[in-house]
Formats: sequence, structure tokens, C-alpha cells
Amino acid sequence: MGKTTGKMFFGGLVFSLVIILTGCNSAKDLSEYVEVDFNGIDSKGTADYRVDIEKLIKDTLDFDVKGNIEPDEKITEEINKMDEAMEIKLDKTENLSNGDKIEIIANVDGEKTKKVKSGKKTIEVKNLDEPKWLTNEEVEKKLVVNFNGVSGRGEVQIDNVLDSPLDKVKFTVENDGELKNGDKVKVTLSKDEEEQLLQEGYLLEKDFAPTFEVKGLSIVAEKATDISNLDDIKRMIDEEVKRDYQDFDPNKSWGYKYEIKEEKLMYRQFNNESDKSDSFDSGNNGNLIKIFSVKKFSGGSETKLNDSFTAIIGYSDIILDEDNKVNLAEMKNIKETKDDTYSLESVIKMYEAYGYTEVK
Repeated sequence: MGKTTGKMFFGGLVFSLVIILTGCNSAKDLSEYVEVDFNGIDSKGTADYRVDIEKLIKDTLDFDVKGNIEPDEKITEEINKMDEAMEIKLDKTENLSNGDKIEIIANVDGEKTKKVKSGKKTIEVKNLDEPKWLTNEEVEKKLVVNFNGVSGRGEVQIDNVLDSPLDKVKFTVENDGELKNGDKVKVTLSKDEEEQLLQEGYLLEKDFAPTFEVKGLSIVAEKATDISNLDDIKRMIDEEVKRDYQDFDPNKSWGYKYEIKEEKLMYRQFNNESDKSDSFDSGNNGNLIKIFSVKKFSGGSETKLNDSFTAIIGYSDIILDEDNKVNLAEMKNIKETKDDTYSLESVIKMYEAYGYTEVK
């Protein structure tokens, strides 16, 4: 039987009935043969109906369904007519509370059978279980919440140490991946998780919204000029480019020498989803780079240009302390080169697409 509407199918009962046929009886009120079962917890209960088929057949056709005599053709036809004529629905089947009243609506097509008739009956919801409650206090006490990453792009890590069966519940927070220090984040549950709680007999307390403060995230400067020891980082980049492109016996014919020109200083606070660079970790935040035009010449008296390219050198993971100062030893190197098939303008445009802006 369905929960709301549907035909009643007598099915295999037809062929196992013992027929004790007498004269025709007056039409029976179908609603009196409908029984309703209530399941679940108070305020979230469900209702399902079933029909006492054996009693209905006995009262309308005077059949004893517990015997072993096969029905004849006439009785089988009458059962089929009743089957086709009847339709049952309940006016409410979900979110039920003990004491609610629901109506059974039993409709019969009088053109198909005279054995049963339409009817209505009101019954009271009862025997729903009392719910257990999941509270803000319990969740705030028994969730271990840690925040990782940098402020503004922080992510949450939740370890659930609630008692079984609540230890299987998966909690999430709003704006995960965009958290910053000082935010107050609310723990939420998906519809599927709430449904699972219902299956375990739990409801969320009214205004369920356990809250945690975001803290402990690393700080990345919004602008490069916010870094108190910015000049030290710039100096380190300059020293790095000189080490990478040192002249070698420039006065000898087998030697070579470099001409280096700084073109632009650029900074990126957060990684950018459009960053497709293969030469450095695009997942890092707090990146400062310098873009250099580099030319390599042959050594000796008759020097000539052997190569030209663009060098990108800098540092990522530029994390600030409480004084906006960076621990220089914890930065990570950024190094990349673009050959002369890339113009300087195209390289700058590429890094702008990665989320970098010029530092002035």
C-alpha cells in the first residue's frame, strides 16, 4: 500500500480463498477497513495506511480467506471490480505530532461495485517516539575545530568526537575556503545529514547554529607595501638574479656576459584559479616577483648577442608576523624563464592574469 493514494491489489489472495457465498450484503464503508500505522518521532512522524483485506472480503462477499476452496468465476469478477473501484488517501502523511488529527478519505466508484461505498474517518496520531535533541552546547563542546591556511582563504578541519551514533555526522561551515581571522562561523548540516539524524531519532534544537571563532590563520599582506621589511626581500631578489646570471671570463672569446634590466616589481596576495604556470607552485599565497629582461653576449673583443629571454625571480609564502615583518628564512623561491618567443609585454600580461599587480 502507498502512503497517500493508490489502488488496493488483492493479488494472490483471489486464488487461495474459500468461498462461503450467501446473499448480497449492503455496501460497506471502505474507510472502516483502513488502518493507519504511525512511525518516527514526535513532530516528524509519518503515516502509512493498510487495508484489512481479509475482513473486507469476508464482510462484503462472505468469503473465508483462510480455507482452501477456490473462488468461482463470478466471485473472482466481483473482487476485481472492487479492486478497480477503490482509491484511498490520507490528508497528511508527514511531519506529524502526537495528538494531530488526520483524515482517511476512501473513494469508491459506484458504477463499478455496489459492495463497498465511499467514506471518511478522522483518527488521532499516537505512539510516535519522543525525540532526542542535538544542541548547540553539545556540538560546540565536542567538535574539534581547526583552521588552516591564510586569513582570507582559510579552510576548516573538523574532527567529530560526539558520542555514537552522532560521531558519524558530517558537519560543515559557511564560507569554507574564504575564512579570515576573527570570523564567527556557523556549523551547518546538509539535508541528507539531517535526514540521517531523524533516522537515529534526533532533532536539532530550535535555532541550531553552533558557532566557532576563526583564529590561527597565517597573515598575508594585502599590498606589498604593507610588508615592513619589503626592502630586504627586494634586495634578496636582486642578489638571486646576479647569482643566476654571473659573467664568466667576459674578456675571453669562450666566455660570456649578461646584461640584466629590471622591468617590473609585482605582488599577488592570493593564488588565482586562472594561474596555469608550470614552473612554480600556483597554490602559494603572498608572492613577490621581479621581472627582468636578460641578454647573454659572447665574451672577448667581438661580442655578439647569443640569447635573450625574460627571467621571473621572487618569493612566495611571504607571511607576516604581528609587526608585519616577514621571516625571510621561511619564504619559498620562485623562478621561471620565458624565451624570446615571448615579448616582455606578453609576459607581464600573463602574470597579471595570474593575479599579480605592479608594486609602485
